[in-house]
Amino acid sequence: MSYVAARDGRRNRSAANRAPAVPDRIDDLHGNSLGVLEVPHHMACGHASRRRYDLEDPAQLRHAYEQVLCEAAGCGEVEDLINPATLRRVWRDLHLPFRVREAWETRHPSLRRTVNRTRPGPDSTLVRTSGDRAAARGFARRGRSTVLRTTTVQAT
Repeated sequence: MSYVAARDGRRNRSAANRAPAVPDRIDDLHGNSLGVLEVPHHMACGHASRRRYDLEDPAQLRHAYEQVLCEAAGCGEVEDLINPATLRRVWRDLHLPFRVREAWETRHPSLRRTVNRTRPGPDSTLVRTSGDRAAARGFARRGRSTVLRTTTVQAT
């Protein structure tokens, strides 16, 4: 396979060395919230079926949004593919590198304050032992959480 140089003038095209594409306003995003999202080839290589995500499946939705937020070459791609209401809803569930999460939360502080709606609430049996600071660090290791189990003893 031969190497083809980039013709758009960028020397380093890899997402690891490129600043994340963050639009000025979240309300400028106009992607679909339902149906199938097909990301461009440079975000997920391979057959077209590997680039299609069913937005009604929560796992595929999160994976698609992670791909777009990490791999987008420009704000135009983000605006075309991401839905603002869906982004706010799943923001805390996305596994993003620290630099991507920090760039988005710096530009849009309202994302930092979003409530995670897909995890158990305070009335459930899950007790978190880690602080809020760990949740804002992206891929950083989080504290262990313990599950309280109640057992019933039957009188005989």
